[in-house]
Amino acid sequence: MIRTTRLSALLLLLVCMVFPARPGAHAQAFQPLLVIVGSKTGITDISLAVLRRAFQGEPAEHAGKRLIPFNLPGGTPERTRFDRAVLGLEPQDVGRFWINRRIRDEGAPPRTLTSAELAVKVVASLPGSITYVSPSMVTPNVRVLTVDGKSPTQAGYPFGL
Repeated sequence: MIRTTRLSALLLLLVCMVFPARPGAHAQAFQPLLVIVGSKTGITDISLAVLRRAFQGEPAEHAGKRLIPFNLPGGTPERTRFDRAVLGLEPQDVGRFWINRRIRDEGAPPRTLTSAELAVKVVASLPGSITYVSPSMVTPNVRVLTVDGKSPTQAGYPFGL
């Protein structure tokens, strides 16, 4: 028994040496997603229903302004969480969802940008555009929205911890 315990401890030590934890990886995985628009946009709150319509390729407006949604690249943790919360889909189902919508002429998917950095720049400069990012990506040129009146730090926020 003692020999097995020592062997297990040695194996665990070797694994930790070969695959060290990335600094902040644990904290980053549990950050809320933030829905953002340009800082000059008058929007401060958005309903989950309007957000869902916009990201399902349906015409969506807020305060008389047409929303232009932008997705982050597929496979990123942010995109996966957003698709689950807004579309109710797992990553392997998203492609099929959009093919079915296109066949039925029910809308096209939002444009996908190549990085969160680009998404922030586009949203900051294109009126009506909207996307989602991790807190570390927020700049003074964008505004973080509440969703259904809930801020990212409040219970009930749809993309929170």
